Parts: sequence; structure tokens; C-alpha cells
Amino acid sequence: MSRLRAVNNPKKPSSLYLSDLDGTLLDHKGELSERTRQGLLKLLQEGIAFSVASARSYFSITKLFGDIPFQLPIIEFNGAFLTDYQTGEHLEINSLGRALGEEIFDRVRLAQQRPFVCSFNGEEDCLHYDELQNPGMVWYENRRRSAGDPRLRQTRDLRSTMQEEVVSLTVMDQGEAKIRSLHDELKLAYGDELQLYCYENEYSRDTWWLTIHHRNASKHIAMKTLREKFAPDHELVAFGDNVNDLLMLEHADRAIAVENAVPELLGLADQVVEHHAKDSVIRFIENDFGSK
Repeated sequence: MSRLRAVNNPKKPSSLYLSDLDGTLLDHKGELSERTRQGLLKLLQEGIAFSVASARSYFSITKLFGDIPFQLPIIEFNGAFLTDYQTGEHLEINSLGRALGEEIFDRVRLAQQRPFVCSFNGEEDCLHYDELQNPGMVWYENRRRSAGDPRLRQTRDLRSTMQEEVVSLTVMDQGEAKIRSLHDELKLAYGDELQLYCYENEYSRDTWWLTIHHRNASKHIAMKTLREKFAPDHELVAFGDNVNDLLMLEHADRAIAVENAVPELLGLADQVVEHHAKDSVIRFIENDFGSK
């Protein structure tokens, strides 16, 4: 039984603020600026309902935020996990399932790609891989290793990891063509069974990623669950910049895009704030929360 309780905020109407991280709340280095850190600490002390929704893992998110006292669960892996920030307990897990996972894995291998496999093995989170076949994969493995990521595991029989609760297969390659081709193949074959995100890694240019999730592993579904269970009377205010934020902003009560967002987000946003490197998200929340 989770120890978390619904947020009771005396300000009316109350808002639940939910922000993407990279390209949105974080700075251009993918870090939490001191201005945003201090602003967030103050707001949390004042009782704000705030959480984050990211493609990052629990390990990566806690490395960024440290002992910041989140009261609400966080959304990781694009909605695959809804996780208690303080304990790391997964409150919701949206995995591919073994049969579908094996099918997808085999298609990825037929496309001459080797994925990183993110899973929960019943006790701990894992990040499996076998061979590093291009510079983008080497960059990512080095980054995870230098961060001391305990999930990292070089696994001889990568397909056998499909028996775990696999929440994501991530494929990386140089240039867009092969990644886009695999995306289109999977989209044609599986339609709405999967959530597929295809994009260029903003920290390792010309490396393209395809992340593959179950259809229920979506930020917008996790966002609704978060509100229903922990802040049922709050409006949803969501912030984002990239394609994996589209559904979250589309289903929010108020959709806020940073000015560096992809055109699709800029087109549906209720409001556009300044570039993410200018601490624009925390500044917006301070003004909005303070006006209630």
C-alpha cells in the first residue's frame, strides 16, 4: 500500500502542474538550473501540486533532483512507470508483455538493429544491451556508465530479457533514414498497439532514436491516473517541447509549450513561454500559482 496521499491545496481553483524535463524544465545541458531548483523548492514548500513526466528513468531523474521533496509520484519512461519518488516503488507498470515484446524484438533484429531493453525484473530496474554497433549506442552506454547507472547490464542472450516486464525497446542509429524506416514498419504492422517515438537526440546530434512502448505507456494516460488518484479536484497544466509530449498537452486542461518546441506542440498549445534555457517553466508556474 503506497504511503502517498492526495494533495490538499487551499488555493482555488487548484492546479496540478506536470512538466517534461529535457528541452522543457531542464537547461541546455540537460541539467536543473539553480534558479529552477530554488524556485521549485519554494513552491513545494508552499504546497504546490507538481510532478514531472519524462522519457528518463527513475535513476536519471533522482540524479537530477536529489532530495527535492516531491509529494506526488513521477512519470518515467514516457508513462511506462508511475513511481513514488521517495522510495522508487512502481505504482503502475505498463509493459509490452512477453509475446508482443518477443515479436517486436525479432523485427528490430531483422532490421539489423540492436536495442537497449529497459525492464523491471520483479526486484529492480534493468537496462540490458548486447553489442554497441554504432557511435550513438557507444555514447549512450558511456553516459550511463559514467553516471554510475546501476541498471546497466551487458547481456549475452538479449531476447531472453523479454520474460521480464519490458517497458521500452530503444533503437539508435546514425541519421534518420533507418530509424524512420523501422518506425514506419512497426506503425504499419501494429498500429495503435504501440506507442512509438522517433526523434533526434538533442545531446548527441545526428543520432536518431526510436523508443517502443506498449500503447498504455503514454504520458497522457499516466497524467490522468496521477490526477485521479492523488489530486482529483485539480486542473491539469502540462508543459512540453517534443513529440512524446503531444498527447499529454492535447489532454491537459491547459497546454503550455516552450518556444523551442516542435511545430506540432506550438500549434496546439494554449500558451507559449520563452525558451527552456531561460527557466521559463518555473517562472510561469510561480506567476500562475501566485495568482490563485
